[in-house]
Amino acid sequence: MEHSIEANATERHMATWTPPPGSTWPTSNRLIRMFAGSSLRQDSGRCPYRTAMKARTGLRLPRGPLAAYKTDPRETFNLGPTGTALDLIEHDAIEPEEALRRALAATAERPAADPGLAAWTRFAVEHYSRGRPRELFPLAGTWVVVTKLERQDARGAKRYEQCVWGRSYISADGLVRELCVPVARHKDEERSDRNAGDDADRADRAAAAYVVGFGDPYRLPGQRSWSSDAQPFQDAGEAAWSRPQEVRISEVSCLDGTRRELLRDSPAEIERRYADHGAPQLTAAVSGKTFLPGNDCADCKYAPTCPALKRLGGILGIEDDAQPRRSWSVTNGRSYMGRPGHDESCPARERLRRLRLPDPEGRSLTPHVVRGHAVHAWIQQCHENRPGVACRPEDAPDGTTSWSVGRWTVPQEQAELGAQMVAAHARHCPYRLSSVDEVIHERTLVLHDTAADVLVIAKTDMLYRDGPSWVYRETKTDARRRRPLDTGTGIFRERPQLALAVLLSTSSLVNDDTSGARVELEVLGPAGGLTIIDPFDPENRMAARQALHELSAAWHADTTAQTRPGAHCLTCDMAVWCQPTASSELLAPGG
Repeated sequence: MEHSIEANATERHMATWTPPPGSTWPTSNRLIRMFAGSSLRQDSGRCPYRTAMKARTGLRLPRGPLAAYKTDPRETFNLGPTGTALDLIEHDAIEPEEALRRALAATAERPAADPGLAAWTRFAVEHYSRGRPRELFPLAGTWVVVTKLERQDARGAKRYEQCVWGRSYISADGLVRELCVPVARHKDEERSDRNAGDDADRADRAAAAYVVGFGDPYRLPGQRSWSSDAQPFQDAGEAAWSRPQEVRISEVSCLDGTRRELLRDSPAEIERRYADHGAPQLTAAVSGKTFLPGNDCADCKYAPTCPALKRLGGILGIEDDAQPRRSWSVTNGRSYMGRPGHDESCPARERLRRLRLPDPEGRSLTPHVVRGHAVHAWIQQCHENRPGVACRPEDAPDGTTSWSVGRWTVPQEQAELGAQMVAAHARHCPYRLSSVDEVIHERTLVLHDTAADVLVIAKTDMLYRDGPSWVYRETKTDARRRRPLDTGTGIFRERPQLALAVLLSTSSLVNDDTSGARVELEVLGPAGGLTIIDPFDPENRMAARQALHELSAAWHADTTAQTRPGAHCLTCDMAVWCQPTASSELLAPGG
């Protein structure tokens, strides 16, 4: 029995989807291609509308005020070169050193890999190769479930292709198929996109398993011809075309080579789980109508005209829209420019963090960083568990021993100070004001600075409604007994999140009614207190703009992200990959 996105009848009533105004979809190739599994993880912050739009290959958007898509010529996927090298090793029998040289070298489409990315790729290829299933053989193609229709359906499609991302393996007799997903983390690290409930019944896993179990071997088209049909891999061998008796999905850590089995089932059980969980969610995903501005906006062709994306040209003080469209946050700015009094500027540090290279030594999660996250999480938990009720000092954890909240566990040496910081919040809890009826934590705000063509992202610590207006509060934990002077415009260089808060709090992104808008800095610690900042004050606004410009201008103009070694390398979480000499030798002609 054939299953497909189109054949699932549970949500046919929502099959229609409205394309962007003025867009066209050539009738000659109405193809919808979905990556079963990854496309369903909406809890990872993906925009449902973009997911549905991206599935419609060949969809052409109308011209807008800015180019629809300005790709960064550098690699943006931390496992991209790893996959290329593994293809050469597993499918073409190329020796690892030569495969790495080819995967990392410049091509007509991209420059050579950054030195740090090159160092990571060498490491990742070696460790993935240790963990791949030795009893199975690599498949050069990938599994695809293809559904062809005689006429266009309600979505306008005539062909559906359900694919999977990962590396495909089969047994010699074709009775076992396994999809191995390379991951840039240790086997037991907590996944940020993990859903609640029974892992075996997750919709993404059910959809992926169905493709592995019931798909046929195909070759997907290249990026430049992505709207073309996938082609059957006729030379895959008889075993690849036979139906398996067992299907597996595993994750292989590129950090330590360990293999973690996520699923092992028969086709019958996979078919049942797909019908119950995978197909309905795929149907919903391909018809997604909800906009969710976020990190997806940076490489979305619809970004310049998207109705859900707010625009505020000039917030960074940069008049140059010629660079690749990228996202930027205060965290990116600090990674690039360094933190005042803590470390120096290093473009490579920001670039490698942007690539999300792993931090195998856990340098970024120092005990005081963990304490800060835990303090925020405890306060958020109190607000969400008892909305409208002001926090009390006795609501804080017992600081005499290690304590936990959510994914954070405060070590013994930080437990007492962390508990004192939680208790200190009670003095300035928003619910102490009778006019406050709503508090929101960790809200992600996104706007498009059209003058710089940059997606500016701010993750607020706290927003609360005081009367008709939202108050933007930054909450910082600070163990210093004497903190920087939190008055005057120097505060914006010390804490640039406040500079962004000043400019955003008076915009429609945060407030429709700005009559009571204000920015607050709550410092929890021995020298803590509450500082109120007037976002309408001209001097504050000028200083805020200057601080953001200083933090973003050099980054915006930089397209090379060179390493700047210094004392900060001793504590940098990216230093383990930042090996320019060794990596440069790898990329040298004839190396």
